[in-house]
Amino acid sequence: MQILITIPNLKDPGGVASYYNSILPYLHTSCDINIITHQIGSSHSKFSLFHSVLDQFRFIKKIIFQRFDIVHINPSLNFKSYLRDGLFTFWAKIMKKNVLVFFHGWEDYFFNNISGLLNFFFNMTYKKADLFIVLASDFRTKLRSKGITQPIQLMTTAVDEVLMQDFSIETKIDHMKLSGCSRILFLSRLEKEKGFFESIDACKLLVDQGYDIYLTVAGDGPAKQEAENYLRELGLQHRFKMAGYVKGRNKQETFANHDIFCFPTNFGEGMPNAVLEAMAFGMPVVTRAVGGLKDFFENGKMGYLVETTNPEEIACGLKNLLDNEQNYYSISEYNYNYAQEHFMASKVAAKLYNLYEQLTPSDT
Repeated sequence: MQILITIPNLKDPGGVASYYNSILPYLHTSCDINIITHQIGSSHSKFSLFHSVLDQFRFIKKIIFQRFDIVHINPSLNFKSYLRDGLFTFWAKIMKKNVLVFFHGWEDYFFNNISGLLNFFFNMTYKKADLFIVLASDFRTKLRSKGITQPIQLMTTAVDEVLMQDFSIETKIDHMKLSGCSRILFLSRLEKEKGFFESIDACKLLVDQGYDIYLTVAGDGPAKQEAENYLRELGLQHRFKMAGYVKGRNKQETFANHDIFCFPTNFGEGMPNAVLEAMAFGMPVVTRAVGGLKDFFENGKMGYLVETTNPEEIACGLKNLLDNEQNYYSISEYNYNYAQEHFMASKVAAKLYNLYEQLTPSDT
């Protein structure tokens, strides 16, 4: 099978780049398929002013002069990606290619406003694809409401096995039992809607109530400076830390050295990969039922879901873990095992490979 996948620059910090960095090595090892990647977007481009037009020309040239059994396109539901990747779908179908569309980011506000010309564009482009992948059952239902009759598969993002090298869940639980301080982690891009201000406020409430906790906020983004200023105002630098953007060995150590993952996001999430990574490192999770999380997250068994971003409610979810030590360790082990079974990159790559096989005629 010859497969063309549209991807962003793999050095970017975004979720799509992270996904393909983790699964491409497993796809490349298969002797049955040949993966060709097609980089799109302005990141690291010398021609950023013209990249949208250049993306289209380069894509058309590639599908005309190279044989592909499947064209795999990775849009997000925002205006720029919607138009760009919709045109990729259109050109690929003009050339009679099998097209797989994998929606990664999902903005409900944008989807709810697909009408008029945008809806006509949807019917002329995405609606002609042969197979869809989404990260949440809610997204599948919404695509069906647009008249999609083709197969729509539900998948997760992936945890890179390289990140897990040398990690031992037994060692971590033993360390948790010996440590008097509970270490809480928030890790994500620092957008206000992601819930890190609320996480800070919730942890301050716990500190004020006498809980021995330590909060690390890891990540970068537009609200980083505001978060740093807020922590200085609180005067709790000995309890709270801004770790910045972490990757590689530093990211591994950050997950391994923290006990609870707090992610009360109100953002338009698809499948927040940091939650899956935290579970893989045996961390109980306090989060909201957003995107694909609501399809698998077992409240009370994997951690606790909060309905709002109210700091008092977040603090209550954290206290449910801090006040029940034995349950805390059970959740840690359960999350680790669940992640090993469902979220590892090799397993996710195998599921994607099976979809490629289903989409490719047997005589190719």
